[in-house]
Amino acid sequence: MKLTQDHIQDLYKFTRAHYVEHYDLQTELVDHLANGIEQQWEKDSNLSFEEAKQKEFKKFGIFGFMDVVSKRQKAMRSRYRTILLRFAKEWFQLPKLIFSVVAITILFLSLKSITDQEIKQGVIFGLSFLLASVSLGYFYITRKDRELNMVRGGKKWMFGEMIFNFGGMIQLSNVLLQIGLSGIHLKDAILNNIWLDIFFSVTWVFIGIATFIALFVIPSKAEELLAETYPEYKFQQKM
Repeated sequence: MKLTQDHIQDLYKFTRAHYVEHYDLQTELVDHLANGIEQQWEKDSNLSFEEAKQKEFKKFGIFGFMDVVSKRQKAMRSRYRTILLRFAKEWFQLPKLIFSVVAITILFLSLKSITDQEIKQGVIFGLSFLLASVSLGYFYITRKDRELNMVRGGKKWMFGEMIFNFGGMIQLSNVLLQIGLSGIHLKDAILNNIWLDIFFSVTWVFIGIATFIALFVIPSKAEELLAETYPEYKFQQKM
């Protein structure tokens, strides 16, 4: 026996009912369930579709599809980081490399020129807070547009959602705030330590570049990246 289109649609509804909201993962699970059900029917043709479906679902364990969702999210986060690094490499090639070096040099010389400890601490915290606020503010302001962009062809794709959620910029913002706070706690050590000046300057520029790529560059390449990630994406867009 073979599954009908009605059966397939039922399986899609079944995955959605069990908190799988992304079309790419739904399709993978539907394919897995369908194959399992047809194999059961080969052994027992009297088994109803509903019985076979529930038997197949039980194989996923007490957490249902949650483990599968978690593993896919981990894989997509890894892919996102790979793409982020791919675009970041462009900033370390001419002519963008010149911009990066100039930005680091300006920040370094600015920090090195500050001779008052409290002012230096304030600058370190203030700049870190400013960079974090800009990314978080942009994240909040664009939330409605991002929600619309996450749905492509009437479907949500997990990697698409990651792209328009900026792939974890919240974590980078937290890193920036921790860097700023560390400047406050370093006290006297921060005043004449050239290595700390270099560290802060390089870190700010690197995180600034990563933030720019995540907020603007990667979302602008969404169609290309989704087609690259999902072979079926182009086909779905043409339907």
